Amino acid sequence: MMAGARLIAPEGFLCLAKGRIYHFLHSNGSTNRVRLVEFTDEGQELKSHLITLTRVEFEDALEAGLILEDGTADKFPPWLEPVDGVSIAHREGLRVSTKESYDQKVNRRFTAISDLVLRHAEILASDNPDAVINAHAKAHKPQQNASRLRLWFYTYIVFGHNKWALMPSLHRIGGWDRSDSSYIRRLGRPSPHGKNWGFRADQVMKEKILSGYIAVRSPHKTANTIYAEILTKMFGCVVKKGKDKMEFVHPEGEPFPTLSQVRYQIEQSVSPRQRSIAVRGTHKTRAISGAQGSFADQLVNVNQRVEFDGYYISEKLSGVSEGSAVDSFCVVRAVCVLSGLVVGIGFAEGKESMDAYKMCLYSMATNKVKYCELYGITIDPGEWPSEGLARGLVFDRGPGATYDVESEIEWLGTFETTPVFSGQSKASVEASHPRDKKTLDQPTYFHSRLNFVQMAKREVMQVLMDNHVSDASRRLDEELVLAGVKPTPLSIYNYWDSRGRNSAQSMQPDTAIRKFLAERPAVIRNDAVYFYGRKYRSPSLVATGIFDQVARNGVVSTTAYTLTMCVRHIWIEVYGELYELDFVRSQRTLEGSVDISLRDLQLIHQVRRNGIAALRDETPAVQQYFRGWLKQEAGEDWFGGDRRKGRPAKNASAQRDAADYDRFIGKTK
Repeated sequence: MMAGARLIAPEGFLCLAKGRIYHFLHSNGSTNRVRLVEFTDEGQELKSHLITLTRVEFEDALEAGLILEDGTADKFPPWLEPVDGVSIAHREGLRVSTKESYDQKVNRRFTAISDLVLRHAEILASDNPDAVINAHAKAHKPQQNASRLRLWFYTYIVFGHNKWALMPSLHRIGGWDRSDSSYIRRLGRPSPHGKNWGFRADQVMKEKILSGYIAVRSPHKTANTIYAEILTKMFGCVVKKGKDKMEFVHPEGEPFPTLSQVRYQIEQSVSPRQRSIAVRGTHKTRAISGAQGSFADQLVNVNQRVEFDGYYISEKLSGVSEGSAVDSFCVVRAVCVLSGLVVGIGFAEGKESMDAYKMCLYSMATNKVKYCELYGITIDPGEWPSEGLARGLVFDRGPGATYDVESEIEWLGTFETTPVFSGQSKASVEASHPRDKKTLDQPTYFHSRLNFVQMAKREVMQVLMDNHVSDASRRLDEELVLAGVKPTPLSIYNYWDSRGRNSAQSMQPDTAIRKFLAERPAVIRNDAVYFYGRKYRSPSLVATGIFDQVARNGVVSTTAYTLTMCVRHIWIEVYGELYELDFVRSQRTLEGSVDISLRDLQLIHQVRRNGIAALRDETPAVQQYFRGWLKQEAGEDWFGGDRRKGRPAKNASAQRDAADYDRFIGKTK
């Protein structure tokens, strides 16, 4: 048995109470004595007791189970456990008075027992160690309390010869029970109103304070408002107006708490987080609280969980017709939670909508080289490698509430909508949004020279840039660090994807188009497919013979699938198959007019229709104008004459008129 081991002395052994803990201090083979020391806490005062047994008694007690070993020795005194591990420098920083530092206190105590420590083996082997220590305490200058010196000596020896075991237990000061009903006067420091002013916070008052606080607390109320409502509603107080002040009083002289008493009782009864929620609200408390972990900690594959969210471009865009400043649009992004890679992007024609989320799903499902090509952007496959739909999606509650998930059951695993006004529920995508630099100067706006489609191209480029340069160092596990993976979303995604750690589910391109792209009306004429007045064709569609059929049967109405922000291409279904159509250019088509948004195309189409309607309304007036002009010039009406039956007569009169006409023509020649 090692020295310092903890021992339990059951009831009946040496008349000691069951459950007390002793420390095996010393064993002397020559004298056959065993020393045990017991530390007790008697009336808030620590004391030590030395117990001496013969070796035979000690070993018999061990064999009989009267003394049980309870593990290894404590490394620090049990009465100092609340401050064990707290640095001395930190505790010094919390002190108000620094008359004597903790180091000075401990050194003073060690100095008093230092001579005993040097002779500890001799003292413990003596017949009466307590007598030796008592004599040393009496002879010491200045004289020491013998009981206290024994406690210091045994504590130092038992707990590893550590001088910090001699720390005073100052943390126990003020720990007495203030709820004792025997106290009548108010506790705490004296009030500025007088020593006996105010009432003691007994148990009844504490319960009223707590119940009142729970009933009236609100993020929209100040501490003073809450205190006033507690006094008036729970304690029945009223405000008394004096000569030069106003104060709360009770009409019948019943006790009521002060503001400090209310604050103290609330701090004692309610956790700091609940207090913060009460005065700041749930969302602000969450915003200023520490992180509770990362969603990525629970994931093992890329595309296992993807978060969606939209943001609005702050710049004002240039209009198509006049180039004036017009409002921008909403961009929806999809971010892989494990890698941080932006795996999809969609656009809304105005505010955040389900169509934009579906467009983002389409970009996730399709090959990114093909998707960028739809915007006229050429990329390499490695610049945006993600392809396929994630089985776990997190949408905003607004658009997500209208999503028919039952129709997506063949590929969708889990679908989650975030709580209202809860950005941290999808922190990965929220943190990935581009942000403008804020200033406190006069408000301004930026008028971009980009139009809708050009801005959409820029946002696609922004995705490529973010995937290459965003700081994803916090997502690097030790495995990735040792493998030399760059701290970017693209590198992390490629690392896990190369090891088969990808949960994406592929989808056929035609299926993705039918599921996710917006549907708009179109017509098929004998020369092309007309979509809001713009012509589209493709060789594969011509080969179907659809235009020959339309030439025989007339115009055919159909439905086209299109991207919101680029109508360079559209898709229509003919005979059950989808065909991708290209915009038909002419020699007069300007290069900048090829890529326009669906909104712009609809606007141009409406302007065209308005022009046709205006011409239709104006035509009768123009025609009548020229008819009246003829009346003035020729003296006859535009339709002057009469309608007769039969054929014109070929009599002598007609022959003479014809001869006159021939002579007139001959002269002019």
